[in-house]
Amino acid sequence: MSTRPSFQSAQRFLIIGILAGIIFGIILGFIISYVYITQNPPVYQGGAFPDELTEAYQNHYKAMVVDSFIVNQEPEVAIERMKRFDTRAQVLILGERSAAYVAAGRGVEAQLINNLAVNLKNSQTWDEETIKAAIAELTERYQADPARAQAISTFSAQLLNGQVPIPAQTGEAEPGTAQPQAPVEPAAAPGGIPWLGVLLCCLALLVAAVLGLLIFNRMQGSRKSAKPQIVWEGEGRPPLKQWRGTYTLGQDNYDEFFTIETEDGDFMGESGIGIMDSVPGTSPKQVLSFDVGLFDKTDITTLSRVVMSDYAFNDDTLRAKVEANPQAEAVLAEPGTKFSFDTTALRVDAEIEEVEYGDAEKKYFSKLTSNLKVFLKEGADIRRGEMDIPDEFKG
Repeated sequence: MSTRPSFQSAQRFLIIGILAGIIFGIILGFIISYVYITQNPPVYQGGAFPDELTEAYQNHYKAMVVDSFIVNQEPEVAIERMKRFDTRAQVLILGERSAAYVAAGRGVEAQLINNLAVNLKNSQTWDEETIKAAIAELTERYQADPARAQAISTFSAQLLNGQVPIPAQTGEAEPGTAQPQAPVEPAAAPGGIPWLGVLLCCLALLVAAVLGLLIFNRMQGSRKSAKPQIVWEGEGRPPLKQWRGTYTLGQDNYDEFFTIETEDGDFMGESGIGIMDSVPGTSPKQVLSFDVGLFDKTDITTLSRVVMSDYAFNDDTLRAKVEANPQAEAVLAEPGTKFSFDTTALRVDAEIEEVEYGDAEKKYFSKLTSNLKVFLKEGADIRRGEMDIPDEFKG
């Protein structure tokens, strides 16, 4: 007994697998993105402080604070803006700006900067040794510039009560070299895994999978429950397949063959009706006969019943063509005509309901309405041909 899934089952599982893969990929992408962003937060996710800028931008910021103070003369604002920087950085920028204004001949502005330095020293309790080291660095930097060197001396005298530090002769620091800055707060503790977020994402993934499974099962149940029940008033089991259709003149590609499957989608064979012969060179085709066929997978047999027009049925050449095939038989198309034919496991009951011809000779059809019913034969061994037995047909 075959255990191979049917084509429709394989197709269904393929589609489900693709959809599940897409959903899983999206959720997994969200999880990975969340973990990555948590481990590598944006530098400015909470706003950058002045001391978190690069050295060049820090110097621009401090210079703007000093220049703003000269214009507005609001020491409290300047003190608030400078508090993020250490003592050395503040002394260096104040001394530099004071010397620059003196060199430009603007002594009043330089004196305002010196006064701001005194205010900052008193409000922040600067360390005197740090002040001396910074002023010594400035003094060494401006040794070749008399105006600026004199400005630094005045700046030092006001800040250190008349003391002028002697520049250090050791090569301990390059002019303008800044001390290492404290790391940015968001990156202070990298490497910590947000377990709560990971657990929540995993829980969301599990819930999504369960919901997807429930929805799929409900859709399958709805599909089965919504399937119209076959109304069968005859004896025995109802047909596996019922079909009814009408051919009209001009349907040159009329082909109504269909597959025969169980409710589980297991393929059992094919049946249907289609154009067989027509008058050569006619457009639209003048159909002389139709083929009603049955293919049974269990014994690999194909049978044919040729529904012929009155003209074709009585034409010796056309009849001989049909009779040359041992699996075919000719049937005269008349309203109410019924015929049956069967294979090892399947039986077709066919009926011609309506017949109209396109000419007085009844040569070709202008309309043909027929119906087919395909049955599973009683006692048929459908295990032949490597076919599974559907549960609904087990004795």
